Amino acid sequence: MRPEIRATRLETLASKPMDRTEASRLADLLKALGNPTRLRIISALDTACVPVGSIVAATGLRQPTVSHHLRILRDQGVVRAERRGTYVYYCAANDALRLAIEELRILNGTRFDHGAT
Repeated sequence: MRPEIRATRLETLASKPMDRTEASRLADLLKALGNPTRLRIISALDTACVPVGSIVAATGLRQPTVSHHLRILRDQGVVRAERRGTYVYYCAANDALRLAIEELRILNGTRFDHGAT
């Protein structure tokens, strides 16, 4: 995003603080995302819908642990579940969150953004 566009968006946000309901919902979402295990699970989803067993294999976590954290993420609208036969597949609920996490990883220095200027 160009700096002048980002600055304009920040000015707009600063001039109009969020109401208590929105702040409470956002705080709940950030609590759900503030757990390292949940961030690992989200990163394991990437852009594909995958069964729980694949998330277990990718993260090295136990299945009950993954299921517990997926429930929390599902309750917050971060992931969605799709039943396919006898398996439940989990997908990122939308691309915006995945992109936001990528931006945070870039800011944190854990990812290199080839498009940065």
